[in-house]
Amino acid sequence: MTIAGDAPVTPEPEGAASSAVAIPVVNVEYDADVDTPTTDKPKAAAGSAGTRTPPSTQQQSRGRKRQHIIIGAIVVTVIVITTLCVLLIKPVVEGVFPFPPTVNYATGVSIITDYAVETKVRSRLATTNLRMAVLNGMNCSSVHIVTLQLPLNARVTSLKTMADDGCTTNGEVKEIKEARETFVEQASQGLSSAYVEAKDGFTYTVQVSMVPYGSTKVELVVEQLLQQRRGEIAFEVPLVPNEEVDSLIFDLFVEDVEGNAVGFDLHLNLPEVSSTVNATNGTSHFHVDLHDARQHNIPRVLRGRYAPGAVPENGILHFDGTCFEHYFLPPSLEPMPRNFIFLLDVNDQHRHDDDKFQKTRAALMNFIDTLDEQDTFSIQTFAHQGTMDVWGPNPDLHAAIIEALIRAKTDIKESMSDTVSIIVVISDGYASRGETDPSRIVNNIYGYNKDGSVKIFTLGYQNNADMTLLDAIALMNGGISATILDGGEDFKSQMVKFLESELGSVLLSDMSIEFPEGFKVYGETDTYFPLLAGGYEVVIRGLVEGDLDPATFKTFTSASTLEDVQNWVTIATDSPSTGKSSLCYQSYAHARVAQLVRLRDAADFLDDKILRTIVKLKDPICNEKEFVKCIEEEALELALNANIIAKGLTAMVTVDSDECMKPDEDAEVCLDGTTVDEQAWAKESDAMYDESPSSAMTFCSSLIVCAVAIAFAMMNL
Repeated sequence: MTIAGDAPVTPEPEGAASSAVAIPVVNVEYDADVDTPTTDKPKAAAGSAGTRTPPSTQQQSRGRKRQHIIIGAIVVTVIVITTLCVLLIKPVVEGVFPFPPTVNYATGVSIITDYAVETKVRSRLATTNLRMAVLNGMNCSSVHIVTLQLPLNARVTSLKTMADDGCTTNGEVKEIKEARETFVEQASQGLSSAYVEAKDGFTYTVQVSMVPYGSTKVELVVEQLLQQRRGEIAFEVPLVPNEEVDSLIFDLFVEDVEGNAVGFDLHLNLPEVSSTVNATNGTSHFHVDLHDARQHNIPRVLRGRYAPGAVPENGILHFDGTCFEHYFLPPSLEPMPRNFIFLLDVNDQHRHDDDKFQKTRAALMNFIDTLDEQDTFSIQTFAHQGTMDVWGPNPDLHAAIIEALIRAKTDIKESMSDTVSIIVVISDGYASRGETDPSRIVNNIYGYNKDGSVKIFTLGYQNNADMTLLDAIALMNGGISATILDGGEDFKSQMVKFLESELGSVLLSDMSIEFPEGFKVYGETDTYFPLLAGGYEVVIRGLVEGDLDPATFKTFTSASTLEDVQNWVTIATDSPSTGKSSLCYQSYAHARVAQLVRLRDAADFLDDKILRTIVKLKDPICNEKEFVKCIEEEALELALNANIIAKGLTAMVTVDSDECMKPDEDAEVCLDGTTVDEQAWAKESDAMYDESPSSAMTFCSSLIVCAVAIAFAMMNL
């Protein structure tokens, strides 16, 4: 189409086939009295050029005035829309994450100057007292974020802060939203405070607020529940955080159940520091004082072990009239034959990470070398089409496990009835081939293994594997899942320990514990164990309702052995302390909350009917439409009563109950960005801001773009 004043249209040759509709040329002229253009009738001669009458000075002035009015209106509209968007998005964002994204973000100096650790191990409990001093080098109230890697079965039981002026605050467990809001309020007022939250089963973040150019001392108490494995009790100490510290003081004491000192070994490689401590003169004390801690490669988690006293063949049962703990260690029996199927993830990431791949293979070979003549094994890979193995490659996790189940069940029919079939999955990624829906994967696998004849155990690399999916698969198929951790013990050692402790010489299978009639036992932890290896101690905890004689309480244990089914009866012994502050109740609450949180996390993949069959709740009547809501409610109630931090449910925050601190309503708050954790936290904060109010932002952005587009269109008329 040609407008008069443009280049004329070249007429096509006569008789040529036209490929477009002929459009007449239009002349556009300006009316002397009207600002808008008018058109006359089309000219008859195709290709002739029209003429444009130039507008007068008065018309040009009117046009410019009109454009200025339009621009002004559009600018006002954009400002109004932007203001409304800010008001709309701000409350959404503030409800999602404690602080605005990188508000007053600074790369100032906020460091841990002093760090002291004192651990006391007694029988089946390790108590660690962490004390740190955090110094603020900025002229604003600063928030320093510390990440701690705790032992898997650990819990934070106490939190305390002390400011420069001597004001002390103590930690309280609250629902996570309330705890966050409390900490944000204190930090925004320039007060010394601390906040602790669990990110997963072993990663905890500690946020510490400090006054300008001041310091805050933080004291944290961590308890770890211990169990015997292969004739020894292993314990772990959260030695240093995920950042460097100037100095470290560490003290360790180890005692048996009677309070007698015992010798122990530590996995600590420091120059001129012995890692073995013998019990001499009735004491076993380890002490190290490093004033130049930054010069040493100190592990985040220190591992140690000691030999406990013998456990009676029938086990040990402690009962205080309300709470019980039952320890059971399988007696010396002939091991049962094992049929292993190892499923090894060989996705591109795993294969190209030579360290992980080689250590995974080395761990498997190490464990295979320990198998007896009666044991059998096979290996299959998945997640890569070109890998050859015993059965040939399998492209995805779902298909690999289903095929392994079919083969294992065939082996069961063809082999001796007392053979234990075990599938071990080692993964380094997410389901990305074949069936990728986690819910379908879990339920399909469970459908093939409803009788529980095949036990499935899973291992996943931290930060890479889909641990929620792996845990759900193990949970529904009589197994256990474990995370292969970064930054600690090497990958091979972790895998070998898991395989040998969980799947070493299998002495018992399908072990279950029951309780006597007349005792109302409720809220108990797992009472069924698919496999029990030699030297593997299990602990069952629960509560008992009623006014009955503790001396009459007992447990009945039954399990399959190589020969037949055996039974054991354990009679209770008195426990010295009772009530919610007792060690039994605290240990029970921690184990129970961990069990419920695990079920809650796996519930996204499980059918509601299946979920109801694998756990007994304190209140057997669940009126919620979704059973997972009842699981979460019990976990939350117990965590609040027992002062326990539960992932996604509760957090611990210090509270100024003595009202000794003086709030500063005009305090300027900075987030220190000197550590990796704080940079990641700030990045996460920004991401939360970007993602949480996405619909509101999209709507507002669309309005602004439309307003600008209209402005340009009107200006060009």
